[in-house]
Amino acid sequence: MRIQTFGNKNNKAVLLIHTLFTSADFFSPITQLLANDYFVIVPTLSGHYENSTYVSTVDEIRQIKEFLTENNIKFLYAVAGFSLGGNIAYEFFCNNATMIEKAVIDSAPLFNFPKFVKKHFLKNYTKCLKRIKSGKYDVAQELNKHFNGMGEYQKEIAPIVSQESLNSLVGSCYNTKVYKLSQTELKKVTFIYGSKDIARLCNMRLKKYNIRKMKGYGHCGLYRENPVEWAKQFIL
Repeated sequence: MRIQTFGNKNNKAVLLIHTLFTSADFFSPITQLLANDYFVIVPTLSGHYENSTYVSTVDEIRQIKEFLTENNIKFLYAVAGFSLGGNIAYEFFCNNATMIEKAVIDSAPLFNFPKFVKKHFLKNYTKCLKRIKSGKYDVAQELNKHFNGMGEYQKEIAPIVSQESLNSLVGSCYNTKVYKLSQTELKKVTFIYGSKDIARLCNMRLKKYNIRKMKGYGHCGLYRENPVEWAKQFIL
């Protein structure tokens, strides 16, 4: 994991976790805006840069906690994550709720699929990566076939993701637990799903949570269309 920071370390901290096949740059439209008021912590997940391997959600959270400890950060104003990053942010929040004021989980595929379904996704994603690494196909178009229109955001990172990382990433995307939280903890969490996002189908697992349903939007839709508005609504 590589971690970038923005803003004054004496301000309240905000942790942002990017989607599958992107990097910390996913948040470049809002990092300076947030840095006016917060200390902004933006990891690039393991496996999403050269010579690194993604192992698990647990391992990414371990690295985040190590960074917070090393920098004497004992409290987060907010943790926010998108898609895969939403799964990681949710897991991190549920195991550290007392040190986090709020969690914003956008387009997270909080599914727990049986093995044969995960194998299906892995097979399809493996085929996709092989095609884009061959250099014979339009990278963004190939990614769009599998990732809800995210190809333009993913096209720089996806070609460097290894098969070993992909195997583990599928587990983090489609093998998630929904935690039983106290009423106080539940009130801290906001889930965001677009009405055109297939990830919204996991809402049936989240009945006790606050869910913002974004009509007309797809995967990470409001953020992709208007990141500043997203930041104003959910962080600022």
